[in-house]
Amino acid sequence: MSDIAADSSGITPPDVVYRWDLDKTYLHTDFSTVRGLIQAAVESAQRRRTIPGMRALLSALWHGHDARVVVVSGSPTFLRRKILALFQLHGIRCDRLVLKDFGAAVAKGRFRSITAQVPYKLRAHLDTRLWLAARHEDVGEICFGDDAEVDALVYCLYADVCARRVEPARLARILDLSGAYPDEIASILERVGQLAQGDPVRRIFIHLEGNSPPARFGAYRGRVTATFNALQIALHLATEHLADDRVLTEVAEELVRDHRVSAEGLAGSIEDALRRGLCTRELASHAVVDLLPRTIAYDSGFTPNFAGRVAGRLGQQLPETPAAQALPPLPYETLFAAEQAFTKARKLALQTAGKIPGLADFLGGRDHDL
Repeated sequence: MSDIAADSSGITPPDVVYRWDLDKTYLHTDFSTVRGLIQAAVESAQRRRTIPGMRALLSALWHGHDARVVVVSGSPTFLRRKILALFQLHGIRCDRLVLKDFGAAVAKGRFRSITAQVPYKLRAHLDTRLWLAARHEDVGEICFGDDAEVDALVYCLYADVCARRVEPARLARILDLSGAYPDEIASILERVGQLAQGDPVRRIFIHLEGNSPPARFGAYRGRVTATFNALQIALHLATEHLADDRVLTEVAEELVRDHRVSAEGLAGSIEDALRRGLCTRELASHAVVDLLPRTIAYDSGFTPNFAGRVAGRLGQQLPETPAAQALPPLPYETLFAAEQAFTKARKLALQTAGKIPGLADFLGGRDHDL
């Protein structure tokens, strides 16, 4: 594990900590192939592709609050300079960046560490929480991940560990199940003992980069918010008064300007967000009628007449009631087995789909702008 911190000393605590994954959450990356690794190594920061709308989302959130940005990624350490250059290019200060040291794992013959994400990310989250606490900046966190790995499970486990909802003996069993080495387990338990008890995680967003069905995360009992795009994240944050109109408009404008998202695409995202209980009808109507026609979305067809038709459809939606966040710890042993089974099934489906032109890209979500 390797990390780097910016010089960002502050006297008063920040308002919030934004905790991000990187690959498939903020950036389009593919480390599953040698070609993907080589491309990531040689590609300049200017050419790195971000997930549609995520650059505007993080930038607007960061500039709108006194916030800290913590990034924990499974990307290899040799990409550190390129990643920091990317954030600098985007005008965002990354206060803490943690990357995986593949070279050290290979040198020590610890090959499970290369693929085991739960012990690596949990330890990194605890380390960065201790770093925040040492600076008296251990405030509430909003976490962002994706459906490619086990981000939902790790973020929930991190929250439960901090709140002492998972006993040390059970945590050790969970870590052993997830492929941790004995000394890794001991190291994580030591860090838990150093943390003051608290419940830092305010919300967990999982970007459905792999087009997973939202129902996949029903087992997390309302503690995970599954979204298809950055606009839906912004809508949910605004519903909880954690984002404002500026965040919504800047995300929508990036989607239109940089990713050619149509008026129908924006409207569909808002309607889906309302249908799944990610936002209120009032907020959805406000975005459709008052905000989007006054942005560059107008040029993509989001005219007042179009907005009126969409607003009429919003009145016909039957939004789901969001499930209350469950306080008891989740069945992590079962969830980990389910995540492994889902990953294997997805890989098998993609391999099979490779024989049918276009189907693999569809299943992988690469043909979708949002």
